[in-house]
Amino acid sequence: MASVSLRKVCKQFGGSQIVRDVDLDIEDGEFVVMVGPSGCGKSTLLNCIAGLEAVSSGEIWIGGRLVNQVPPKDRDIAMVFQSYALYPNMSVRKNITFGMDMRNIPRAEQDTILARVADMLQISHLLDHKPAQLSGGQRQRVAMGRAMVRDPALFLFDEPLSNLDAKLRVQMRAEIKALHQRLRHTVIYVTHDQVEAMTLGDRIVVMNGGRIEQVGPPLQLYDHPLNQFVAGFIGSPAMNFITGMVQRRDGLLVLATREGAAFPLPPLALDEGRAVTLGIRPEHLAVDAQGPVELRIDIVEPSGDATHLYGKAGDELICVGLHHRLALQPGLAVRLGWPLAHLHLFDAGDGSRLN
Repeated sequence: MASVSLRKVCKQFGGSQIVRDVDLDIEDGEFVVMVGPSGCGKSTLLNCIAGLEAVSSGEIWIGGRLVNQVPPKDRDIAMVFQSYALYPNMSVRKNITFGMDMRNIPRAEQDTILARVADMLQISHLLDHKPAQLSGGQRQRVAMGRAMVRDPALFLFDEPLSNLDAKLRVQMRAEIKALHQRLRHTVIYVTHDQVEAMTLGDRIVVMNGGRIEQVGPPLQLYDHPLNQFVAGFIGSPAMNFITGMVQRRDGLLVLATREGAAFPLPPLALDEGRAVTLGIRPEHLAVDAQGPVELRIDIVEPSGDATHLYGKAGDELICVGLHHRLALQPGLAVRLGWPLAHLHLFDAGDGSRLN
């Protein structure tokens, strides 16, 4: 196991700055997830940590050792890719033990390590199969097994579940989490899926445009996003946003939109006339006959244990996440509970948090 420290890491391709002044400390045994939209620099940063890309500037430390000039094979890391990268002509057994063969590990020791890892990943019955005979989830287990037999100080995962169907992704997420809890190796895991980030990580690193927007435990990012980008990226369905001007009506603060709609605000020290963006998560809204906001329903999405309503409040598009079933139809109008304690306010200009 090993700690990881990044100091002002930058990566440039031609005239494009892909990673910008990244500072990050990862503790020994920690599971850190890097998340962000496509092109935000998260996979490039992972490749820099692995040594597959050289940094343009800055320092990368693994286990207290500066590794900028250390080749990948000497960084004591193991990487699991999105594409599995298995040798199609080799059996599962050979795919897993190939690296040990290259390091001249004795056969008896290889067999012991292979048996332990295969049992842990529940692939002992597949050792004589070829990759083409395996399902996507089984191939991913083999790729993980090939990494685990090295017993590295650091595991790097680059979107390893992207090629799996929804059911397998959920299953493999649970297995990766269980493995980390058992082995306590340091893990850096890259994904574009914020649900994976929320369920897997001890901490989440949210990236945008090559920079880190916020780092923290999953629930901290969910409850207290530092800016509108993080608020909109973390959470599914995404947070609702409404932009308008702060006004005082009948002694109460409201957000007034250009179309004339008014949305209640919490009692904060906000100057009237200030342009702000209000955010509220779908799951914090409720259908309430006494609610202060009316929603005209356009779409009803039942999903078994939950129902999502999509419609307009004034002229603003709103999603409501209900954790129960309601017999509602498009075209109806309902009142919404509007919990002031769960409202998030952001500056309409730079997106910074105001409350």
